Amino acid sequence: MAYILPVFLTVLCGLCLPGLAWAERVALIIGNSEYASSPLINPVNDATDMAERLTEIGFRVHGDGPLLDQDLHGMQVAIRDFTRSLNPGDLAVFYFAGHGVEYKGTNYLIPTDDEEIAFAEDVPDWAYPAPRLLERLAATGATGVIILDACRNNPLPERGGGRDLGIGLSAMNTPAGASAFIMYAAAPGQTSSDGEGRNGLFTGALLQALERPTRRIDDIMYEVSFAVRNATQGRQVPWLEFAFAGEIPPQFQIGDGREDTNEVPVQVANSLPSEGKPGRGIENEGEPLYGVIELAAGPPETALALDMLAGGYEDASQLGGNCHGFVASSPDFQLDWQADVGPIRLTTISGEDTVLVLNTPGGDWLCRGTASDGSAPVVALSDPTEGSYRIWVGTERELPIAPDAELIVEALLPEPEAPPLPTPETEDAAAPMPEPVTAPAQVNPEATIERTLD
Repeated sequence: MAYILPVFLTVLCGLCLPGLAWAERVALIIGNSEYASSPLINPVNDATDMAERLTEIGFRVHGDGPLLDQDLHGMQVAIRDFTRSLNPGDLAVFYFAGHGVEYKGTNYLIPTDDEEIAFAEDVPDWAYPAPRLLERLAATGATGVIILDACRNNPLPERGGGRDLGIGLSAMNTPAGASAFIMYAAAPGQTSSDGEGRNGLFTGALLQALERPTRRIDDIMYEVSFAVRNATQGRQVPWLEFAFAGEIPPQFQIGDGREDTNEVPVQVANSLPSEGKPGRGIENEGEPLYGVIELAAGPPETALALDMLAGGYEDASQLGGNCHGFVASSPDFQLDWQADVGPIRLTTISGEDTVLVLNTPGGDWLCRGTASDGSAPVVALSDPTEGSYRIWVGTERELPIAPDAELIVEALLPEPEAPPLPTPETEDAAAPMPEPVTAPAQVNPEATIERTLD
């Protein structure tokens, strides 16, 4: 499966699973800048900074540091020795910054001795095939994290006017039984920016995201994709592809998990840019990013507080009416409601101004924004139509990084009945005190919903 970030993400250390410690965490880092035909600015810096960051969070860097400006033989030897050093249960990160091309459906990493590559058909003979790296990692039993900041445009002429050389890199098939996460700096058919500062745009965003490394890989990649996509107005969308034998994606560094992890899958593949707007549009039929809220047993006794990231790339004004703000392409949640559940109330908690967007079982759109006094949006389903409601939690303004938020689901209490007006017969009688109205239940911060990974 491919998980890519409008949110698109999601994208992208001491990787661990609950109850499982990795035997060793090791990284091979290659940065190629000094190409014979088309030199680059950032890859050497990118590799140096990535090696420093991974060392800080507990990785052993193979070769005692980044390998810079490697020719083909140097890359072959480094990858061979790196994979030979791995054991089952290890966490292996391979990072490559430099030129990469897709030729006849296969991705190749270009060495610095590229003077032999005069035409596209020379690529298989004078570049390293990325699928070979996947095969080597699969044979070790280690979990691989492959980070390719190698989607830069490197046009090569083809004899006879052929079109076998693609733009950027293409998706790769992970060998059966392997556990591997592949982070691409750009989606298929896109190229990545080499950057104007010290780092390339993708690696710069990844380094920033790794300042909080105790989050899951898809959460990290979501943040990276969100930042890069907004910086390029959708021209470059980093994405994540993975095949994983575990139950949930691992973290970049050992941590408590709930405090630092935003449970958001990276689905940039479902939100690739189209002409006229940064995403593909709001897709009501898309899979809910966080899961399905089932209330078959009735409304919650204490309010559910469902962790999430708010916002996205889609302008909700495309829905018409009073809809506004920025939301994800696919819904965040699906709420299954039946009449016997009783009335419920939806609202949000976030440090940013949020919007609530609902698509009803009848196909109508309900949109609520942050009130003028700053209070959170509220949607009350007091007499709703039975069926599935699709829910988006967006932000009032477009933001470079998706903010933390919670969707609050609680029972909607009936309005208190007004006491009867006094009559001559009763005005002298002792009026009974009205029954106190029970206050809404306090939000239970421990309550959450778990999404299912295929």
